[in-house]
Amino acid sequence: MRLRTVLSLAVQSVRGLRRNLTVTSIVIVTACMLVLGAFILVALNVTGFGRELESQVEVRVFLAPDVQPDIRDSLIAAIREVPGVAGVEYVDRETGLLRLKRQLSEYGFLLDDLPENPLPDSFDVSLEHASDARAVAAAISRFEGVEDLRYGQMYVDKLLSVLRVIWGITGAMAGLATVGIGLIVSNTIRLTVSARRREIEIMKLVGATDAFIQFPFILEGFAIGVLGAAFASAVMYPGYFAAARWIGVTAPFVPVVRDPIKIGYVVIVLLALGAAVGLIGSSISTRRYLRV
Repeated sequence: MRLRTVLSLAVQSVRGLRRNLTVTSIVIVTACMLVLGAFILVALNVTGFGRELESQVEVRVFLAPDVQPDIRDSLIAAIREVPGVAGVEYVDRETGLLRLKRQLSEYGFLLDDLPENPLPDSFDVSLEHASDARAVAAAISRFEGVEDLRYGQMYVDKLLSVLRVIWGITGAMAGLATVGIGLIVSNTIRLTVSARRREIEIMKLVGATDAFIQFPFILEGFAIGVLGAAFASAVMYPGYFAAARWIGVTAPFVPVVRDPIKIGYVVIVLLALGAAVGLIGSSISTRRYLRV
């Protein structure tokens, strides 16, 4: 199409956007995008919190009392080769006792009366992913010189289960919000096309191409989706950081994503999703009226 034709059709789309029905649709799409953005932000924070918890999951490997230094060194090398292991730190029994005293805080003095240090030498094995804990522990338990190990199996399993449930709920709600936005845009364009079906039939009979007829409606659907996402982002972006500051003051122990780049990615996702849903919804709605 020529530039003049494109501009003329774009003007028609702008006029279509001024109808009350379209304005109402933009408001509804904005609300849906706010809901979708909220779920994405929740998923972003849950993912960050989950990764932080995963980074704290370790396998504590206790060595047998008679392990010689050469066997201990070979154990370190062997553990580092186990798939899923991110690092290995050797903790001698004296360091382990000091760490235990710090963990007991004001009750640490009770350990001073022990006749001897009951703790064995150990390794702290950090993991690439918390889900690797079971396999890593099983592999290390077969090594010579390993007497026992602990990795909080119940804690790891519950952590992973909770994260999967939250991610699943977030994904499902985001999917429902996306479908809702698509239906809103599709119905809005369908009503607009239906009101002009006689005009479309005449245009088809005089030789207008499908692309010529569809363009203003598709552009209108695109605009509805993008405007709804833009308005939602304009509310969500500053609102999120205001909420993050409030959480930082009232509950500083709660980790909240404050990286503006990551939140900017959420805005880009909303705009892209709004544009895609608007284009697809309007394209589907106009097809049935092009069969003359």
